[in-house]
Amino acid sequence: MSENILVGKILTGVKIAADKEAMLFQTTAGDIVVRCDADCCSHTWIEHVELPALGFPALVMVAENLDMNKAAEDTDDGDYIQFYGFKITTDRGEIVIDYRNSSNGYYGGSLSWPGSHEGDAEYFYGGVYGQNVSEMQWVEVAP
Repeated sequence: MSENILVGKILTGVKIAADKEAMLFQTTAGDIVVRCDADCCSHTWIEHVELPALGFPALVMVAENLDMNKAAEDTDDGDYIQFYGFKITTDRGEIVIDYRNSSNGYYGGSLSWPGSHEGDAEYFYGGVYGQNVSEMQWVEVAP
């Protein structure tokens, strides 16, 4: 996997979709959208975003998956909730994205970044029923 598209960019702001299925990273080089993706019969969403303590603008130095070290939880309706994380280290602090996936326990979820797959083409599945296709109505991330 190639280096994340955010590395080396200067972030000027972060927004989240009202449906919690995508994020918008505002940079001095232009906007970058990351979307939640879900395997076949599952749903992925962003649960929480922690912003850098010293705010923006912020230079991105590292962007990487974060091991949440938490086992999947069984819900009352028979689904399983899996826990995922992504950490963006900047010169102004860290941005931590805490996201989830709900399924029968067999499927999972991910964040789909532009340029993160072979040939720098973004792969986005969105689910069989389009359950992870965000309307991308952007709102500010609450501190």
